[in-house]
Amino acid sequence: MANTRARTTTAGGACPDDRLDTRFRAIAAGTPGRTAVTDARGSVTYGGLAEEADAVTRALRGRVSPGQPVAVRAGRSRHALAGLLGILGAGASYLPVDPGYPQDRQRHFLDDSGTALVLTEGPPAPGESSLAQVGPLSLAARLPVPGAPALPPDTAYTIYTSGSTGLPKGCVVGHGQVLALLDAALPLFDTGADDVWTLFHSWSFDFSVWEIWGALLGGGRAVVVDRDTAADPEAFAHLLAHEAVTVLNQVPSAFGNLVAETSATGTRLPALRHVVLGGEAMVPEDVRRWWAADTAPLASVTNMYGITETTVHVTHCPLTPETLADARPGRTPIGRPLPHLNVELRDAEGVLVGHGEPGELWIGGAGVSHGYLGRPELTAERFPGEPGSPGRRYRSGDWAVADADGLLYYAGRMDGQVKLRGFRVELGEIEAELRALPGVDGAACLLDDGGSTPALVAYLVADRAAMPSAQVRSALAGRLPAHMLPQRLHYLDRLPVTPHGKLDREALLAGAVAGTDQERTAPRTTKDGGLHAG
Repeated sequence: MANTRARTTTAGGACPDDRLDTRFRAIAAGTPGRTAVTDARGSVTYGGLAEEADAVTRALRGRVSPGQPVAVRAGRSRHALAGLLGILGAGASYLPVDPGYPQDRQRHFLDDSGTALVLTEGPPAPGESSLAQVGPLSLAARLPVPGAPALPPDTAYTIYTSGSTGLPKGCVVGHGQVLALLDAALPLFDTGADDVWTLFHSWSFDFSVWEIWGALLGGGRAVVVDRDTAADPEAFAHLLAHEAVTVLNQVPSAFGNLVAETSATGTRLPALRHVVLGGEAMVPEDVRRWWAADTAPLASVTNMYGITETTVHVTHCPLTPETLADARPGRTPIGRPLPHLNVELRDAEGVLVGHGEPGELWIGGAGVSHGYLGRPELTAERFPGEPGSPGRRYRSGDWAVADADGLLYYAGRMDGQVKLRGFRVELGEIEAELRALPGVDGAACLLDDGGSTPALVAYLVADRAAMPSAQVRSALAGRLPAHMLPQRLHYLDRLPVTPHGKLDREALLAGAVAGTDQERTAPRTTKDGGLHAG
């Protein structure tokens, strides 16, 4: 397969001219007539996309300083990509603001980052004034935020991640860190100009970084998946087949919905070469069902563990039946570090653990980001070591264990368990048992602690007539202790996912889901709170 990769960057992007936008422009100059991006309304060539990006750059020239954040408040379209490229071409950095997010969350991104300029598909928001029209995009100004933190001049983007305090925190990532990821990871997949990638994820989710730049800097074609299609497995499967997609990136929750759809309909995806899973813990049973259905006979399936703070991907694990044989909740295979990163397992005191012992993942190397925007204390806590030094690490808060061959297995978050009536409960173990039941296409479990009595709640994507609740209870009671048995069971048409493609647990708790039938009355429980199987 043809490959159009540019030269390898040094760790940390030591060459200041080696940037995402300059690599794109080199490809656009060499192949201006090749199709770069397809969305629901049409396509644009590399040359056309470069021209659209140039218009954005001209509108920003004289208004931005190196690394300064410019917000992109736009949905999934080819024009949004021109906006990202144009911002980078002006020497600024992009701050993605998903227009589907709640208004308060959008404002927090803008206020916390001190962003003064917004590139938007819609009209300016209250408090914004229009500066210029650039094709379908508008450039608007916001009132300056006093004391806004400055960004490093090589910043490519800032993406906000959930914070333990409830307030999202901005993670600042440089050009060199993204290029180090691409130069290390793309050769593992041998992707190039003949490949067709989906852009499935929100620009505000860092999985999109891998999708956008993996496609465009490889000279391939990117297919933008609009929000409605992403939420409809039937429409999405049709799109994959129609566009002959070769590289599919999925969060496991969204992949599970796709597996259920393609398995039920017999959909075939003969062009697909790679399925890349990331963003949350992989579900082994979904991968087995995908293989059993022979949906994509030529496609490899790879599980990649990663973190926004270390630039999308950290490890790489090609999946095989043998790899999955030992997989279970608390032991998800995530493979080995990518070539530009190194991983250590340490205990809670920061001491390296012995062979076979679980430890926290500490990640070092060229992908470690600049840290958190405007939060030096948190950055110092989570990123031990001097900025720019080879010994700098990121403390992930994730547990893992290595086998005798050095293969890493994800063991969950340090705070990933829930506590119910004095018991520590691993929700993933309950979900795995539910998914193993015949006729169950998807399952989720969570703790509902919003009422007077906390309760485990299970959600099944299944036909209640074929798998009635009494049968579910009986099967679980034979495999789980009483304190791990759900008190409530709901039947759904499909599991809801967030704009990022992850399981939408808030929607489950709020009842904002489509279901064929729902059992809302808690069954009789044993004295220790488990679901009674009698």
